[in-house]
Amino acid sequence: MVFLGMQVTRLTCGGFILAIRLNHTMADAFGLVQFLTAIGEIARGACAPSVPPLWERKLLAARSPPRITCTHHEYEETGDEKCAPILTMGQDNMVQRSFFFGPKEVRALRELLPPDLRVCSTFELITACVWKCRTLALELHPDEVIRLTCMNNVRVGVRGKDGLQMPLGYYGNAFVFPAVLSKAEMLCKNPLGYAVELVREAKAQMSEEYTRPVMDFMVLMGRRPMYNMGWNYIVSDNSRVGYEKVDFGWGKALLGGLTVASHLVSFYLRFTNNKGEGGTVVPICLPLPIMERFQQEPERMTRESAKQSNGKMLHDLQI
Repeated sequence: MVFLGMQVTRLTCGGFILAIRLNHTMADAFGLVQFLTAIGEIARGACAPSVPPLWERKLLAARSPPRITCTHHEYEETGDEKCAPILTMGQDNMVQRSFFFGPKEVRALRELLPPDLRVCSTFELITACVWKCRTLALELHPDEVIRLTCMNNVRVGVRGKDGLQMPLGYYGNAFVFPAVLSKAEMLCKNPLGYAVELVREAKAQMSEEYTRPVMDFMVLMGRRPMYNMGWNYIVSDNSRVGYEKVDFGWGKALLGGLTVASHLVSFYLRFTNNKGEGGTVVPICLPLPIMERFQQEPERMTRESAKQSNGKMLHDLQI
């Protein structure tokens, strides 16, 4: 078993690519960035990392006695939780594409929301858009139950709620998977605001009152439970992890993070396009016919926004 592998590829232009293979049981994205930052500091002449590594896995131990006080849709057993149904729709024909959401795209989508929801975060807006477009492209039965799972870092709180206040230097895994459910028809036929409210509901679960029962749940199960894969879409916002700040002394990084998605998971990355516009790039993995339908949905949404704004909004997404 490989716990950590690294490869440097030098490019003819003078740049380089650092590729990393990491066993996820060791660290999460924040822990990996802490490790890479330490390497960069030592490469630039430091004798030791500015932030010493801290193991302290006991900080995430279950309570005594363990008790479940929250509903965990992410681990719900429905009969299809161990196999992703999307793989039956074209496992041998999966394609990867990335979608860029810059200021114009975000503004166009925000115009589709009622005034009280336009204060939502960019993550909430993009996630609502992609989840709805993905569900439309899948063409599921109207009564099919779908779920959205948001990976959330528990080191800090969300929306004023306290996180677990993990000590500086902790590099192990510290995230949970709060999920929300909807029927496919409800997500597809309702305005974008319906999806935004569900995304906000998933994020609102984040608190110590939710996180501690997750640890208790794992102990009571006797193993780490597998998240439900039945018509699930998992998103992880890596745009604020700090990959782009890692400095080996050879210049600023152009891109950092996971560059591909799986059939279940998309990792959002910070990116600057060839026009110099900063934004978020969302890698998507779908069977080819579904991907072709998916591409049409964001374009349709922004066209709707343009009509509502008398043609002032952007008409399509940059892909």
